[in-house]
Amino acid sequence: MQIYIVYIFITNILKVEAYLLENTNKKICANCKFFISNENKCSKFGDIDIITGKYNYEYATLVRNNENKCGEDAIFFKKNYFKFLSNTFDFLIDKSLIIILVGYITFSYYCLFCFITILL
Repeated sequence: MQIYIVYIFITNILKVEAYLLENTNKKICANCKFFISNENKCSKFGDIDIITGKYNYEYATLVRNNENKCGEDAIFFKKNYFKFLSNTFDFLIDKSLIIILVGYITFSYYCLFCFITILL
């Protein structure tokens, strides 16, 4: 009886390992140069709004689920060698107003501090 339990345990672990190994070679959208990280969209697929002129990109999950576009195998995948820079740029664009306000407030306090020290 114990040998049977060990046999079932080992076969289930092998199935889990096979599943994990099967998914290790899948390409990840976050590593693709077309991925827009702050919106989770793909810049490879989308259209332009004829009224405003803005680009409307499709969500990366929809693109990966559609075999006519990128699909599960990520046929349009291009490795992003500048991932750190592009993610930082997306973050800065997304938070630009806050960064400008914090910079302005910091600069104002610095100028006020310098003015007070000159008066003293």
